[in-house]
Amino acid sequence: MKVNLTPAQEKLKKIIQDNLLIAKNWQNQERGEVELAFNKMKIAAHELHMQLTPKPKHHEYMIKNRRMQPEDPEFYNHIHPVEDLLEYLEDTSANDDPIDQTIGDEFEFRIYSNRWGHHDLYRLTRTENGWYINHLSYRGEDGLYDNKVLYASLRHDSISFPTNVDSYLASIWEIAKIEGLTHNEVQEMLNRVADWISQTEMNAPRDLLI
Repeated sequence: MKVNLTPAQEKLKKIIQDNLLIAKNWQNQERGEVELAFNKMKIAAHELHMQLTPKPKHHEYMIKNRRMQPEDPEFYNHIHPVEDLLEYLEDTSANDDPIDQTIGDEFEFRIYSNRWGHHDLYRLTRTENGWYINHLSYRGEDGLYDNKVLYASLRHDSISFPTNVDSYLASIWEIAKIEGLTHNEVQEMLNRVADWISQTEMNAPRDLLI
């Protein structure tokens, strides 16, 4: 449903749109002009936001990334929340967050082991707070940036793995929530990380170890 604006609010919307174009085309503008456009844009967006009832809705990740509430005068000092605002004005459901549909789903995570000469199956369950790891005697929940259970299991089998696997698993978790990914979509992303770890393990120069 489109938001019905008063004539004065339509003028604010026009100010937002005009200055957003300048802000997005910053490479071809003078720095001073871009800074002025950002300032006009954020002031008009904040004013329009505060005038509307109910208040415009933003994606949860947008508020998280901005680290402030939409009612903060600085919230709209960025292109993306302004774009969200304009989309909301055209359709009040535009910024509704998709349903997070894979919480509780179990996924396969196959890692090659030089020690055993084959791929081992790790099972990862997506939880409310991260991933539950299940591999032989190593079982427990890892937080988004705390892969102590997974890392302990990999180290136990002397698996060579990249140092930032936790960042990729955290990113997959976040994307699954933000975009409402299906089970198969999450599995495909996990497969890519598992293949990356397996390639690292396969390419390790084991002949140099004593």
